[in-house]
Amino acid sequence: MGEQQAIELLSKNIRTLDNPGIKYIAATRLGACSSRDSLDALVVAATGDRDNIFDAITRRKSIEALGRRRDLSTLPTIYDAMRSRDEQTIVNAVDTLINFGIPLDTQFKSTLFKIIEDGSDILKRVAIQCFTRLEMDDSYGIIHQQQNNQNLLVKGASIAYSIRVEGDKSKLHLLANQLKDTNVIYRRSSVIDIGDAGDPSLLPIISKVAVSMPLRAKSAFKIIPKTKTESQRILINQMLQDDSRNLFLTQDFNAPSDLQEVCDLLRHRDEEHQYFAAKSLFSWPGSTLADSIKSIWENHGSDYGVHYQVNCLVSQLDLKELSFITKESLLEPAPQYAKSKIAATWGCLKLGLLECRAEIENLLMTSTWEPLRWTCAEVLRKM
Repeated sequence: MGEQQAIELLSKNIRTLDNPGIKYIAATRLGACSSRDSLDALVVAATGDRDNIFDAITRRKSIEALGRRRDLSTLPTIYDAMRSRDEQTIVNAVDTLINFGIPLDTQFKSTLFKIIEDGSDILKRVAIQCFTRLEMDDSYGIIHQQQNNQNLLVKGASIAYSIRVEGDKSKLHLLANQLKDTNVIYRRSSVIDIGDAGDPSLLPIISKVAVSMPLRAKSAFKIIPKTKTESQRILINQMLQDDSRNLFLTQDFNAPSDLQEVCDLLRHRDEEHQYFAAKSLFSWPGSTLADSIKSIWENHGSDYGVHYQVNCLVSQLDLKELSFITKESLLEPAPQYAKSKIAATWGCLKLGLLECRAEIENLLMTSTWEPLRWTCAEVLRKM
């Protein structure tokens, strides 16, 4: 979609469009542009509450796009969005302030404090994250009070604030303990909170949590300095290679009795089920293993979780007869399969696919995702 087409779509009445969703796709497209016309179009689309769901989503996406543009002239639009009656619009507005990365004035702080005091738990959490990531002082102690909140998501965010901004490292164990929760929502939120807290001592723990590797990697790269120790480099590489046998599982599972049960686990939305399924395959007979994994790939490979786990298994089990999966995944353009590129890059090293060196070099030069760039550099160094 071209820039001018996207601008025109944003001004269209939603009722005139055959596909209403194209309007918020246009908003996302303009987040990557730089012209004044496209910025003005986003500001109009980001202003004012909308009753139509597609217009409401378009407003949210426009606010997200403004966060990528980081133009300070749009701050009044973001401030207006923070008072919306639509909760997700407020979340996107606060996330946009975080992306701007600048200290906020009294007006913005007052609005955030009001959200922390009176907003829903979802809004409380994102407002506290804004204070944490912009490292702003809470002179009123409002965030500290939220450490007594019964909602673990709010409590965790407030603890992360106290560690990073107030330097209270006595609370680190509270975030670490949350990583053992059987509820994946709390495991994920704790990994995020540890990234916000910014203390590298928790790197060994988050590297072994059974949640998505990109989520762990995002927090890991946030909490360790640019110049890394050798032990930190080893931990990062182990985390990015993501061997299910090295992860800590909080739940007791029954071993899958057949391939269908393995596939059901691999498609589960709690990553711990996916990792258990992958781990179980290491004990399967070698004579049937390659055929079983090939069958999983052919029947369920479009699922991005399955896609990723299969790539990990091909590498970790050294299944050279399935190296075509590694090669295909290395070149996969769809963004939802991005983490598979990391698994495939490690796979090229493990399987000895030296012919893929040029593709890995290209990924290193063109990717903006730090975990993938790191993986490419490490693999090229060892090839």
